[in-house]
Amino acid sequence: MNIKNLLLFGLSLLHCSAVEGLSFTVTSKIYMDVKHQKKSLGRIVFGLFGKNSPKTVTNFRHICLRGINGSTYVGSTFHRVINRFLIQGGDIINGDGTGSTSIYGDYFEDEDTEIEHNRPGYLGMANRGPDTNGCQFYVTTVAAQWLNGKHTVFGKVLEGIDTIYAIEDVKTDTDDVPLHPVIISNCGEIPTEPFTFYPDDFKRLGWIKAAGIPVCSYVFNF
Repeated sequence: MNIKNLLLFGLSLLHCSAVEGLSFTVTSKIYMDVKHQKKSLGRIVFGLFGKNSPKTVTNFRHICLRGINGSTYVGSTFHRVINRFLIQGGDIINGDGTGSTSIYGDYFEDEDTEIEHNRPGYLGMANRGPDTNGCQFYVTTVAAQWLNGKHTVFGKVLEGIDTIYAIEDVKTDTDDVPLHPVIISNCGEIPTEPFTFYPDDFKRLGWIKAAGIPVCSYVFNF
């Protein structure tokens, strides 16, 4: 198969995901830099679903960028790490999973709980039951369908899934608490216009790269 046909085949795979696959509108992008034992684990970039969960996204962005009573996510930790499940962080009150706060009060109501946890990298709100969202969040490291309908999913990892897995690999005690703190060393916003995100594109791009199909830009005169 020549390069032209390979490229057309690869583009057809991406087109199929756009037509048939799952899609979300990303309204903003937030990044977090993470370190462990003074070593950088890298940067995570989240795409946030502001149309699906506007209150949740507004709260998350506010804590990242402005903070509540002087506390932002910078300096907070991923206090709960469960291999083959999720990483959880964002307790800017107590740092151990017992604290809760938001720009709306201690808690606020659920929003979009219809998004299924059918892939790694979903960003959701940790809670203690219905309508108990605050500042804590989690990121799935596997498909976790048993969480469906119980949590507000408001974003997806766009870049840095390797950082998520690096956090997942840190040593923990019997209560799933890292033996050495996993710290959010910096966070901020990457300016972006709203765009449609297709999670399946990542799988297809991986297949295209594995097949040796170039993913850089080409111009052909067909």
